[in-house]
Amino acid sequence: MKNKILAIAATAGTAILGSSVFSTPAQALTQTQDVTINYTVPEILYLRTFQTVNMTLDANLLGAILTAQGSGFVGKDYDPTNATVTIDVTGNADVTLDQTSPFGNLAAIQQSIPELYAVWSNSTGTVDVNLTSTPLTEVGGKTIAVNSITPTVDNFAAPGLDTPQIGGADLDLDLTNATVMGIYTGTITVDVSTP
Repeated sequence: MKNKILAIAATAGTAILGSSVFSTPAQALTQTQDVTINYTVPEILYLRTFQTVNMTLDANLLGAILTAQGSGFVGKDYDPTNATVTIDVTGNADVTLDQTSPFGNLAAIQQSIPELYAVWSNSTGTVDVNLTSTPLTEVGGKTIAVNSITPTVDNFAAPGLDTPQIGGADLDLDLTNATVMGIYTGTITVDVSTP
């Protein structure tokens, strides 16, 4: 009898299990919802410059005809006013040498620095560039005055953070007091700002 009950229970279990395995699955439930994300990118302003700019005076800017010789330049001419002088018997000359400098206007020598600064900015406005310079001085104290220094690119739309805006400087130099050769050293300050 015990075996009959076990057989009936086994048959019933198989029937129940079989019907649940082979029955139609229940409908799956799904739900979606959008989530707002606020990702803040702060304003960024980044400046890159050279630490040192080494420049050499272009002799052609001096206005005289000069020829390179060794590490310097040489030049010559005849007096532009009186090519001939006559000395009388008492030793007096009828003319003197013209003392006008052959070097033109030493007080306004124009030099350029093609690239001086790179600026990255994600500002919504423009970027302003201001340049200032100290006088250039050599070890003996002689100076080159900087009459003006002007950025070549200024008040430009912020370029973003990938490709920078590149700019240089135009200098107006006064070499009147640069009476000795040598290295004249000063400082250029590059100031960039956004509104």
